[in-house]
Amino acid sequence: MLIRSIALVTAALAAFAATAGAHAEGADYYRGGWRTDAGEPHVYQFVIRGNRVSGVYCTQCADGTTLAPIVGTFDEATGLAFTIRHLRLDGSLMSEDLATARLVKGRLIVTGSRGGPGGAAFEHPTIKDPRGPVPSTGPIAVLPPGTTAPPLLKPASGIGRAPPYVPPAPWRSLTAADVVGVWLGFGVGMDKQYFIIRRDGGGLFGVACGRCDNPYTFGALENFRIDGDTLSFDIVHQDWGDGTILPFDRHVTAHIAMNEMRMDARRPDQTGPGIVASLVGPIAIEATAGNVVAEPAK
Repeated sequence: MLIRSIALVTAALAAFAATAGAHAEGADYYRGGWRTDAGEPHVYQFVIRGNRVSGVYCTQCADGTTLAPIVGTFDEATGLAFTIRHLRLDGSLMSEDLATARLVKGRLIVTGSRGGPGGAAFEHPTIKDPRGPVPSTGPIAVLPPGTTAPPLLKPASGIGRAPPYVPPAPWRSLTAADVVGVWLGFGVGMDKQYFIIRRDGGGLFGVACGRCDNPYTFGALENFRIDGDTLSFDIVHQDWGDGTILPFDRHVTAHIAMNEMRMDARRPDQTGPGIVASLVGPIAIEATAGNVVAEPAK
């Protein structure tokens, strides 16, 4: 009888474990960008490598003063546990929010407490943006699994070869002060891209976005390094990106002269030139305060 009871308990525990495991979601369901879909905007960009989490948080994300780094951990059974480190413009710590996030019926429910006076509690139900990534002439990979990729666009015709590039001046020897700020490029209007680079203690962090209200057009900027006249960093693609493989880091090598950042941005599988383009800046972070992405009146 005792043996039978033990067997029944063991079977029940195994069934419970199997049920719990069936509801656990892997990192591909959590990684990348999430935003609130009502009330005040809150945007989270999670970079998940094993059980380690980094990334960025912002509210009005074209306003560089709202950008804050994320650091934490991931577990399939319990989800995300992380801090949001609110920094002064000099990179010193102002406050830290403590938060957790779990998937509930396709939404990521972020709960936590503010690190400022009073430590107010907050809860942000967030979604994957239904607009998805911007369509392209090449394939776009999208997460979480089961998400529909954007349609392919027809390549433009009749475009001639661009003239050879001539730098505006010799590339300058760089320090962090030459890099910090907001750099603009890749078009104009709503879809132009912001590369926002800020100090974090003695290091740098940032985000690229454009348009800056759809997390499927975001990438955290990590792994900054300055060596003489060369700046390098990674644009981290977690839940969307050109090609067929996710996640990946697009490595950027850049030089700066006369307010132009000339960059070559390559996927890890590329051997030739990647995306070669220029950004203009830097605009002071505080000069972007008050930027709000909004559709123009019709």
